[in-house]
Amino acid sequence: MKDFRIVTFTSTRKHGQMNPAPAFYPEGMEKDERKRLMNLNKQGLMDEIGLSYKNIFIPTQKNNEKSKDLYEDGYCYTLTKEDVEKYDDLYDFNLNADIVKLTPETKNIAIAYPVADCALVKAINLKTNEIVMAHCGGEYIDRYLPMQTIDALGGKEKDIRVYISPFAYNMFFADANNLKWANNDKVWSKYKEEKENDGKTSVRINVIGPLLEQLQNRKINLKHIHLGADINSTDMFYSNSRRYQEPKFAGRNLSGIAIIDNDKEIVDKPYLKVIR
Repeated sequence: MKDFRIVTFTSTRKHGQMNPAPAFYPEGMEKDERKRLMNLNKQGLMDEIGLSYKNIFIPTQKNNEKSKDLYEDGYCYTLTKEDVEKYDDLYDFNLNADIVKLTPETKNIAIAYPVADCALVKAINLKTNEIVMAHCGGEYIDRYLPMQTIDALGGKEKDIRVYISPFAYNMFFADANNLKWANNDKVWSKYKEEKENDGKTSVRINVIGPLLEQLQNRKINLKHIHLGADINSTDMFYSNSRRYQEPKFAGRNLSGIAIIDNDKEIVDKPYLKVIR
């Protein structure tokens, strides 16, 4: 057996809800019961790679509305063996960061984030086997987080491979006033299409364009960027933008990456792949 394997994954609707928010459960369900069900769903996913749901670390990321001064943009935290040993369940480790780095020192650990329409960028340095992960929704593309994620990994561009979770390649807003996060014209000017109709402006925004542009700005070869599915072209995943028309899509997927050294036989699937 190899010393370790690196696995990327994104849960699907069949795995169930990966967020304990009340909106995703029957009305009136208590918080402890929602968390219990979420943990069962997480374990169902982790069973496929031979880990415990307690070995998943999820960072807390700031946003522009409430916590923009919480830390410096692009802050990266390296998860350590000491961190892991402090917690029976890494869900209880409350850490604020844009980017999390995982090294071979912390095997049998997954770093992950609950997502719906947003992209999760996971990058690996093939020389050091270090991994970085960042939640790169539109708000974070707006402030160049994909580029900062590659910077946090370090190494030569030819040694870097990028895996992007399923996400919404394009998004539509019937009222342009509801688009709150595309504020940086240097990022979005080529990727927004506005239309006037009955005195109201709608906007269609291309998300995949600036995401790939920023990765290429860091000299990452397109052939080394592995794109997940367009989340709005498949029924496999929860989708925030589709849930308004079809409530079955309301929820969060759990996307992440793990370094493992167990004997579990892992079968590649559309949502799970051994990449190293």
